[in-house]
Amino acid sequence: MIDNTPFILALPKGRVYEDFIPCLQETRFALKDDPNKSRKMLLDTKCPEVKVLVIRGWDVPTYITSGAAHLGIVGKDILMEKEEEEFVELSDLKLGQCRLSLAGTENILTGSSKLKIATKYPKSATKFMNSIGIQAEIIYLNGAQEIAPILGLSDAIIDLVDTGKTLEENGLKEIETISEISTRLIANKASLKTKSDLINEIKEALTK
Repeated sequence: MIDNTPFILALPKGRVYEDFIPCLQETRFALKDDPNKSRKMLLDTKCPEVKVLVIRGWDVPTYITSGAAHLGIVGKDILMEKEEEEFVELSDLKLGQCRLSLAGTENILTGSSKLKIATKYPKSATKFMNSIGIQAEIIYLNGAQEIAPILGLSDAIIDLVDTGKTLEENGLKEIETISEISTRLIANKASLKTKSDLINEIKEALTK
């Protein structure tokens, strides 16, 4: 019986997508559709059996776990929050390199046993704060975490840091690095067996 279902590579919208597309365009899996001119979420590639799905980065692990997509590109920060989902991390693509850090005023940890932390990474934040012996009250914010300490919403934040300029402009300092972050290639567990040849070919093409 011939399997005519397409092989799905899930890509996240945004910065990672913009960084990743030039890598993809140098392979036989290059996009035929122009994502800037098309509103399609499932894009054709030069390889007829492979299609690219463009979705929110936070949804990539869910698509991979369910088998709706076979291979995915996603930031390590998201994988750390989605650790209960079933996927296999294949390689570090070295794109979008930054770090997940605790930031606040310089003396925020001195004598503190409990802190209010603004973040969109509740699992990573709780795990880290527990590891340094501080109880965290998590305040979930999807964006603009840097303003939370200034307005008294939180004592500190846990967020992605690149240059640190945004922190500095908002009166905050990077206090502790929690984890180095970069873009990872992940796969559906079952697909590693049923579509191993194609997965290995794409992996090799992207990690040359």
